[in-house]
Amino acid sequence: MMRSRTRAMLFLLGMLGTILVAGTGASPNGIAPAHEHETLSSEPSHDQIPTDSIYNLDSSWTDQDGQRLAMPSLRGRPRVVAMIYTSCKYACPLIVDEMKRVERELSAEERARVGFALFSFDPERDSAGVLKAYAAKRGLDESRWRLYTGTADAVLDLAAVLGMQIRKEPDGEFSHSTLITVLDREGVIRYRMRGLDQDRAPLLAALRAALEPSPTTFHRGQD
Repeated sequence: MMRSRTRAMLFLLGMLGTILVAGTGASPNGIAPAHEHETLSSEPSHDQIPTDSIYNLDSSWTDQDGQRLAMPSLRGRPRVVAMIYTSCKYACPLIVDEMKRVERELSAEERARVGFALFSFDPERDSAGVLKAYAAKRGLDESRWRLYTGTADAVLDLAAVLGMQIRKEPDGEFSHSTLITVLDREGVIRYRMRGLDQDRAPLLAALRAALEPSPTTFHRGQD
């Protein structure tokens, strides 16, 4: 049931992106063109944040160590999540940089309880080995950072529930949202930050709230 809902969401997002591109001659707001170095952000829309856990998706992924896992196995700790592709030269490195800044702003005790996850939307090129090399190149602590590759269907489903817009270009590169998401222990979205060079304070507040044993207030994000 969730798969059919997510496919419908993705279709609507794709249609919206097509209409915006056709009508304005520019990339949709919040999308980073593959060959431009721009910071774009979307207007808030709180009612678009799903309340279901993304871990209810029935897709499976393979991490940088070649271990195959199902989404429900990610339950247990709050996570900072983004979708990227490793050959991206512009937006994706900046997304990872921003996530590393978030990591640095946490205390050692907080860092030990938080996970960072990068999901590739380029499964044709981003094998487990490529992800492993990327983690080493970017200096990612693999005790906290996990990188995942999956099938095209898994990518579509995850992109839909996260609110990502992804468009493959004729040259094989991608135009895509610049989006960083905070998930609680159960995989429910607690904050979404669209665009780069944004104020990290609300994201950090949402992440710290997710670390509390019985959080009472969550930041629902910019979306």
